Amino acid sequence: MKKLAKEQKQDLLITLLPAAITFGFNCLVYLASKYLISPERYIFPDMEIDRLIPLVPQFVVIYYLSFLQWLNYFVQASFGPTEKRNRYFSADILAKAICFVIFLAWPVAMRWPTLPEDRNVWLKILSFTYGVDVPARAFPSIHCFYSWTCFRYSLETEPESRRWIVWLQGIFSFALFAATTLVKQHYFIDVIGGIAVAELALQITNRTALPCLFGKSMAKITSRLFASSK
Repeated sequence: MKKLAKEQKQDLLITLLPAAITFGFNCLVYLASKYLISPERYIFPDMEIDRLIPLVPQFVVIYYLSFLQWLNYFVQASFGPTEKRNRYFSADILAKAICFVIFLAWPVAMRWPTLPEDRNVWLKILSFTYGVDVPARAFPSIHCFYSWTCFRYSLETEPESRRWIVWLQGIFSFALFAATTLVKQHYFIDVIGGIAVAELALQITNRTALPCLFGKSMAKITSRLFASSK
């Protein structure tokens, strides 16, 4: 029984490892770029549409709920068809490499609004968000990138009997796109940029051998990590 439990745990780790590596690369890009961009280089591409969008702090709830959408996507992709997993995860890594270059070359930063001293619960959550984040690395939006990716994966993999999930994914994703601007975490162009980078990476991986390379790399990593335990 112990051996069986150990094998089951190992199989689970092997299944989830590609997702962990993929998201780990995302975190590496996001954190590394934070220390490579000086505030003196910040760019503020304010447009008229951004000045027309009001601050609606209640949307910070959707901003944080998006993390659950991402988690659901990574779990689904990990246990779903291997071909789809390799394509989407390799597209994720490619997209983050593109984002890293853009972050450094064109460091778009937000002009956060001054929040009132007398704050309700929504403003307190938003104040916390501003406090733990930095205004840079806004373009392209990683939040919008992932929500669009979640929607696209659902669109490609859900059967006809579960198309209602695709609709829910789409509705939530578009609500998230609005939320990122309504809580002043992103400009309108950041939303477009996040979607565009996601689509570009998916189209490239659909036409190249990157998914195959990703799959082979994951196989080598898992074989080396778990060879000693066999």
